[in-house]
Amino acid sequence: MPYAFGYIDRLTAGFFALVGTFYFQETFGIGPAETGIVLGMFFVPFALLQYPFGTLSDRIGRTIPIVVGSVCYGGSIILVGVLPTLTLAQAGMVLVGVLGALVSPATMALVSDLSPETERGTSMAGFNIAGSLGFLTGFLLGGSVATNYGYLTAFLVVGGLEILIAAVCLPLFLRVEIPVEGTFRPE
Repeated sequence: MPYAFGYIDRLTAGFFALVGTFYFQETFGIGPAETGIVLGMFFVPFALLQYPFGTLSDRIGRTIPIVVGSVCYGGSIILVGVLPTLTLAQAGMVLVGVLGALVSPATMALVSDLSPETERGTSMAGFNIAGSLGFLTGFLLGGSVATNYGYLTAFLVVGGLEILIAAVCLPLFLRVEIPVEGTFRPE
């Protein structure tokens, strides 16, 4: 289950690295430096919020940050593709970064939660393999869809995949016993 989320989550990162770059440049007429700033609007909150959101997932469990976070993350990706101005798209990228930071540490922690103690390194290696393949798929799928069907469809497909993985895995989350450090347990 965490491998599937890792795959799709990194697919979105690969999508923004390639398709997002072209999208922002072609749609809003910006150059490489400005495009880097727009992408940075994702990466700064994504990087800075990992620790507090990881702490949150330790307290409340993995289900809410991963499932609800993934639905919102997918929706925010779609939102970026429909926002009509660069300023709004930049704000959308900040939202994508915040929601990505909510999902990411909980997903990595889930790998450890579900792995036997003696296989956590191997399990994390598998998670990273799935993520790397997802990143590559983000280039290939996003680029192909954008080329053949346009940017809006590409944003819909990639954001929709994030929402779909949450919907498909929700029944598994409800059946799996996931340890929680804190006292509140929503699962």
